[in-house]
Amino acid sequence: MFYKLLDNGKYRYYEKFYDDREDKWKQVTVTLNSKSRVSQAEAKRRLAVKIDKLLSTPTKQEQIIQKIANLTFSQLLEEWADIRISEIKPASFKAEMSSLRNFRDTVGDLKLSEYTTQIIQSYLMGINVTNSTRKNRKIYLNAIFGYAERIGYIEQSPVKNVVIPREKADYEKFKKAQENFITKEELGLVISYCEDHKKDQRYTLAMEFIFLTGLRFAEFIGVRYEDIDYEHNLLKIDHTIDYVGHKYDERVLQTPKTVGSVRTIILSDRCLEIIDYFRQNCLDPVFVFVTEKGQIMRQPKLYQFIKDRCETVLGTGRSYGIHMLRHSHITLLAELQIPLKAIMERVGHVDESITLKVYSHVTQSVENELRNRLNQIAFKR
Repeated sequence: MFYKLLDNGKYRYYEKFYDDREDKWKQVTVTLNSKSRVSQAEAKRRLAVKIDKLLSTPTKQEQIIQKIANLTFSQLLEEWADIRISEIKPASFKAEMSSLRNFRDTVGDLKLSEYTTQIIQSYLMGINVTNSTRKNRKIYLNAIFGYAERIGYIEQSPVKNVVIPREKADYEKFKKAQENFITKEELGLVISYCEDHKKDQRYTLAMEFIFLTGLRFAEFIGVRYEDIDYEHNLLKIDHTIDYVGHKYDERVLQTPKTVGSVRTIILSDRCLEIIDYFRQNCLDPVFVFVTEKGQIMRQPKLYQFIKDRCETVLGTGRSYGIHMLRHSHITLLAELQIPLKAIMERVGHVDESITLKVYSHVTQSVENELRNRLNQIAFKR
């Protein structure tokens, strides 16, 4: 310890000490009125207290390490949500956050270091969902824990070594996938039924239009009169209505599902006739497919309308619905022998495997055509 006389007549006492944690020398000071033995003893005592306090107080680095060590999944999720909300569409964000909150509520809001591969493996295998949903939940968990690893919150993501078993090829499942469409003849029967029994004409025409175009529901309800080129029979698809993150009638537009979803498709004469009906009976100056109350069509109501009419006419046991009509359109194009690339462009698929999954089955008419062509092959003997 040493001291210096200050201009004001007081004495400042100094003590140096070595901080092993930061590998450097530091210094503390205390100011007293005199340099008497009593004052020097008091200065030494006070300096020792200061040194003890500094050495027992976590450094900034130790505070960061301690904060990371105590970081919980809820805190990570809050940080992750701030990032993801600007990266993905509202509907996707809502689904991802819901899945991650379900994980937290099921497993527990633990410290990040307490999550293990075994815990996540047990969670994913224990939830009562389809295998495709299980894979999606693994993707969400892999993303958030991967972020935690990259930013230094954990040494390694516990999701990396999680294994989701492959589903066995199941004949019944394959058969069910094959039946997830209806033919144009079957739709004709359903439409005739709707007309004969005076079912809602707007929903009947909506069902027919989706079958003839293969539009996704959000694309369908987003069709505006200005998107239609009547001279060249074209429909521009460059937006959808966000009915998940907002209310239907707020009519919030967003970009389509993928980059490949932005497209322009050819409209048949029948499609133009359907549009003309809505234009002649216009209840909204902007959007085409609205209800008799002038509201944007709701997904649950249109789904139920399609399901009920199809079950009445075609029988139960099949997956009727809006997306089934889109699958049916792809099947129809395959039946018309439209090239795969052209089908992908029309329905907005970027990955050909998605299209192939839908039209991997062969309709009866295609089988008959194949049979006829094979029978025409003959070799001279």
